[in-house]
Amino acid sequence: MIWARRVVGPAHAQACRILYLSTLHDGKPVAVSGLVVWPDGAAPAAGRNVVAWAHGTVGGPRQCAPSAAPFPAQNLVDYFTYKSPYSIDVGVPALTSFLAAGDAVVATDYQGLGTPGIHQYVVAATETHNVLDSVLAARRLQPVHAGRRLAVLGWSQGGGAALFIGQTIRGYTPELGLVGVAALAPAADLGPQFAGHVLPGPRNASSPAHSAALRVNVYRGFLAAYPELRATDVLKPAGLQALKGDGTACLEHFADVVQSNVADVHKLHTLFKPVRDVPEAWTRRFQENTAGYATTVAPVLVMQGTADTVINPHSTTQYVKRACTFRQPVEYTTYKGATHNTIPFTAQQEYVSWIAERFAGRAAPSNC
Repeated sequence: MIWARRVVGPAHAQACRILYLSTLHDGKPVAVSGLVVWPDGAAPAAGRNVVAWAHGTVGGPRQCAPSAAPFPAQNLVDYFTYKSPYSIDVGVPALTSFLAAGDAVVATDYQGLGTPGIHQYVVAATETHNVLDSVLAARRLQPVHAGRRLAVLGWSQGGGAALFIGQTIRGYTPELGLVGVAALAPAADLGPQFAGHVLPGPRNASSPAHSAALRVNVYRGFLAAYPELRATDVLKPAGLQALKGDGTACLEHFADVVQSNVADVHKLHTLFKPVRDVPEAWTRRFQENTAGYATTVAPVLVMQGTADTVINPHSTTQYVKRACTFRQPVEYTTYKGATHNTIPFTAQQEYVSWIAERFAGRAAPSNC
C-alpha cells in the first residue's frame, strides 16, 4: 500500500481510493490505483471474503480510470451511466449484493489508468498482477478486515484477466485462496481471434468502428509491453495516426473519432495491415495472452450473450472447449439475445449465487 484515502461510500458501506505497488508482466514495479469498498458492521473472525472486480475496457488514457471520477465509490453503484449501445461501464454489477453478503469488494484501475505509463491493455500478466495486488493492498487496510479467500468477477477485458488469474495465482500470490472465477463475455481468445481462426460473430451497422478502436487499443497495449514489436508491422499510415488518438481519448469518444474520420465504416481495413501479413513476433504474443491453454486452480463460470457484437460468442466457446480439457469444473451459460452491455444484468442472479456457493465451500457445477 502506498496510500489510502477515504471517499464517500455507498449506503451502509465504507470506501477508500487507494494507490498500491504492483508489477508489470516483466516484473518491473509500478504504482496502480483503485478502490476498496466494504460493509459496515463487524467482520468474521477469519476476515471478510473478497470479491475482486476486473472492469471492462475504458480506453487507453490515464484519465479514463474508474477511480478518477469525482465520487468513484458511488459511481460503482450508479452502474451503466453511459448511453451509447457500445459503452463499457466501470461500475460493479451486484455491488450491493456483495456488500449485503458481508464481502469486501476491491476494484483495480489497472496499470496506466489513473497513474503514469501506457496502459498494457489485455497483456495478461500485467492485468492479473494488478488485480491480485489490489487484493493484497486491501488486506493491509485494517478497517476492511479482508481475509485470504478470494473470488474474481471480470467483464470483457477484465473477464480475460479473471481467467488468467485462475491459471497464475499460485505462482504470484500463493497466500490468497481463490475459490472461483466468474467471467462475463471474456476477452479470452486473442490468438485465434487475431489469426482469423474464429467464425464471424453478430454484427450491426455501428460495430465496425468500435471493433477498430478496440483493435488499435490492443496494438497500443502490446507495443507498450513488448519492445520487439513494431507498429508498422500491423498498422497502415492511417492506423498509425489512430494509434496516437488512442492515447488521448477514452474508448467511446475514440470510436466516434474513428467513425468520423473513416467515411465508410466498411473501409476500416485502411487502418490495418492484413492479418495474414502479421509477423510471427505479434502472433506469438497474441497466443501467449490467450487463456485456456493451462488449467485453473479453481472452478470457472463463463457467461456469454448470443447477441454480443464486442466479444464474439464463438471465441468464448473456443475458450470453454480448451478449459474443459482440464479437470477443474467449468460452467458455461449462454444467454439468448443478451448483448455485451446487458450480460452483467441478465446473468446477475447466476454469478451472485455462484460466488456465494463457492465461498460456502459447496461443490461447483460443470457442463463440460
